[in-house]
Amino acid sequence: MREVSPLRLVSVVVPTLREDEIGAALASIGDAVRTLAGYEFEILLVDDSAEPYKRLMDEATAAFNARFQPKLTARRLDGPVNGKGAAIRVGVLASRGDFVFWMDADLPVPLENIERFLRLFDEGADFVVAERPSDRNLSQPVRFVASRVLFAFQRAVVFQSSAFLDTQCGFKAFRGELVRRIASQQIVNGGMADIEYLYVALRAGARPVRVSVTPNVETRESKINVKKAIVQDPVDLVRIKLRALTGGYGPPG
Repeated sequence: MREVSPLRLVSVVVPTLREDEIGAALASIGDAVRTLAGYEFEILLVDDSAEPYKRLMDEATAAFNARFQPKLTARRLDGPVNGKGAAIRVGVLASRGDFVFWMDADLPVPLENIERFLRLFDEGADFVVAERPSDRNLSQPVRFVASRVLFAFQRAVVFQSSAFLDTQCGFKAFRGELVRRIASQQIVNGGMADIEYLYVALRAGARPVRVSVTPNVETRESKINVKKAIVQDPVDLVRIKLRALTGGYGPPG
């Protein structure tokens, strides 16, 4: 097991778009991690919203910092307004952490998984992926069918293996150096950025750990544009594979 150094920095990247409950989400993250020994945290909110949401975000980060500093800090970054993947890139490149999480603003899984994932890094993981039950969208037939088609396509075209059972859960963590290197090579601005990060990490020889999680109950409607995703996602998967085949991500590790 690797030696644990004191006060390692953990970055948490949260892409945001018109988030009315961001103050509550930040408070939940703070309460979940403030007692974790040996770590300090920076929360990076990459916001694609217009006013007045930016003011709401600034008020929420100020309240968070007043309550949780110095061990925990939060700040807002202006997003590129070019998709969730583009927002993740901005946050990852701005991060300074030894470990970098990204999570959706509606907190899709219980936050005790933060500590769980950090323990896995100490056991040798290079990146950790949350995987939800495959039948989670049965009550929403369009989303369920779309997710299954995407799953089959990314397996056949990108991974060409059963590497992951769930690539799209909005809760992942990487070693900082690894994820910032991937972000510097990233080409996908939309939802397939998850697959790009996972695929490039595998190509680099990084060690994954998959963690089965029970998702939280959804508290708001998904912001995924299903019609747009049906058109754009397959194109982005092909772009990822072509970039790899032409050496755009460098040689396999």
